Amino acid sequence: MPAYLHLGWLDGSILVLYVATLAAIGAWAARRTAKTTDDYFLANRSIPWLVTAASFAATSISALTFIGTPSEGFGSDYRYLLSNGGDILATVFIAAVFLPHFQKLRVTSIYQAVSDRFGSEARTVCSGYFLITRTLASTVRIVAIAKVLEVVTAGALSYQACCVVVVLLVLGYTVIGGGRAIAWTDLLQFTLLVTGAAAALVYIVAHVPGGVATIVDLGRRAVKPDGTVYDKFNFLELFKPQNLGLLALMTVWGFFNSSASYGTDQDMTQRLLACNDPRKARWSLLLWGMAGIPITFLFLSIGAALYAYSRFHPAFVAGMTDNDFVFPRFILTAMPHGLRGLLLAAVASAAMGSADSALASLSTAFVLDFYKPFWGRGRSEESYVKVSKLAFVGFGALFLVFALWLHNLDNLLWLAFRIIGFTYGPLLGIFLVAILTDWQVSARRLTVLMLTLTASTFALEMWAWHAAVPGATGWLVAVHQTYWRFYIIASALAVPAGAFLMREKNPQAAAEAAAV
Repeated sequence: MPAYLHLGWLDGSILVLYVATLAAIGAWAARRTAKTTDDYFLANRSIPWLVTAASFAATSISALTFIGTPSEGFGSDYRYLLSNGGDILATVFIAAVFLPHFQKLRVTSIYQAVSDRFGSEARTVCSGYFLITRTLASTVRIVAIAKVLEVVTAGALSYQACCVVVVLLVLGYTVIGGGRAIAWTDLLQFTLLVTGAAAALVYIVAHVPGGVATIVDLGRRAVKPDGTVYDKFNFLELFKPQNLGLLALMTVWGFFNSSASYGTDQDMTQRLLACNDPRKARWSLLLWGMAGIPITFLFLSIGAALYAYSRFHPAFVAGMTDNDFVFPRFILTAMPHGLRGLLLAAVASAAMGSADSALASLSTAFVLDFYKPFWGRGRSEESYVKVSKLAFVGFGALFLVFALWLHNLDNLLWLAFRIIGFTYGPLLGIFLVAILTDWQVSARRLTVLMLTLTASTFALEMWAWHAAVPGATGWLVAVHQTYWRFYIIASALAVPAGAFLMREKNPQAAAEAAAV
């Protein structure tokens, strides 16, 4: 049977309706012509707070969440959930400290907050960090969704074709509608994500003999490919004295990682800056902090339920070598028509909800932090809007090129975290200094410190990766497997420590340093 016949008319109708709705929202948003970059990127700060909350959540729940988190639940346990404690602390910290500062300055690019303290050189370096990191991390997301679409279409669409389809669909409504279209499509996408995931879990549980009780029983006696028996539901086990170190590491890592993500990544904060009520924008962030736990639990539970399902249907996982394919394969082979279409729309939403915001934030940073100060001085706001639209297309093309190049990536969830680990720490560090202190530090010294920390952690990871061959042991292997999480923590603390040591103590010298 041809692969395309796996989709029935009901599935196709749902997907057509989804794409048509995206197009309609984009056309509606384009009716209000944006005359300034603030209007184009932030919808003139007019987005209702509930839409802001949904947009922020859709940005956070990427295709990595949709396939990577069930993969964790299927092949491992619920340990990933431990980072949510730190995530909640991070939302409180950013909502109370960073976000009010950005709102007070009325920034469009958050790297302006660094410029106000340390000058344009520091702003350029921070924005450059973001451009490189977000481009690579978002490419991993495109790779993830393209792999999913390739699997669920049973090869009817090649990986390359899937990459092209995703990028073109996202560009279709983002370029014409800007931030307003992104916010409202994110509301649709978040609804589809949660509804589709919940429907999938209910369906899987209903098709495991014995339901939840069987899933829990099999999960407590789960077997890894090497024959090791372990407990997926080892919540209490993780609180035993011998595991408290891991619990502390995951909590601290979650705090630093999420603080950097929510407070120094234009991709995330841009959603909050578009809100029409500054106070409610902070509540939107806090709401996500609380909602993140049940959503993560939902996707991990899908993976655990699929593990139990596979015990009764071994043909389901026959020949599967990558756990990232477990949920897409289930959608393709086991979902009934209608529900399959809903899940496909949810998968597409997972990709688009993160890709559209990434394109918007990358374009914002490029236009405001690079084009405007270096090549477009004195030009009109209308010309900046035109360049912004071209920047959307340019970054979309860059996503496509990198995604085609990085086809063979695996273990996508943790790979994305490793990429941001090299740059998020220095970024968080300089924002901490800029917002929480009045130290006068040479911008050049700060940027050298940031670049040194990034180069050092990257070199250490390459060394550890080279040493972590199958069967190898030692501290480098431990760094590669677990303690890479310290990269972001160490760098985030090293920048304020270095800034304290390098600060100017003489008032005249301080004034000169501030002018550098």
